[in-house]
Amino acid sequence: MRTISKAFCLMLLAAAVAMAQAARGTITGTITDPAGAVIPGATIEAVNMETGASFQVASTTTGNYTLANLPAGPYQLSVAAPGFKKFIQSGITVMSAQVLRIDVKLDLGDISETVSVSADAPLLRTESSDIAHTIDGSKVGDLPVVGFSMWARSPLNVAMLMPGTLVGEQAYLRVPGAPN
Repeated sequence: MRTISKAFCLMLLAAAVAMAQAARGTITGTITDPAGAVIPGATIEAVNMETGASFQVASTTTGNYTLANLPAGPYQLSVAAPGFKKFIQSGITVMSAQVLRIDVKLDLGDISETVSVSADAPLLRTESSDIAHTIDGSKVGDLPVVGFSMWARSPLNVAMLMPGTLVGEQAYLRVPGAPN
């Protein structure tokens, strides 16, 4: 009985840890002026358009900024610095485990002037060579059951849901980005 209660407590703890993990991403970049010189101390703010939550940082002495651990969702990014027009970009979608690079070139002018950009951030990730793909839970649930257990799904079938995955003639699995 004691072993069962320990196992049950361990399962509850594992479930709590799993639920505490949230889908988070990062926005990073460099702030420059029209000549390409970096702008230290610029105020960068990302506002989640669904929740209204605001996340702020200042650019470093090298003009770099990083807004880490942003909850996944749509964002509006604004950048302001004295002597420059305020920059606003909407339509940014942060996804789980994603690092978006958004470099900003501020135009000279009064801070009351605003340069607005309404476009999605580029999907090219130059910060990392990671290849990631999210598989929706409903797709996994639609996979065939292996064996007699109604909860067992074949890991091979889950891997086959990733784009570009191939199964060769001798039943080898080739996943894009994986070592040969």
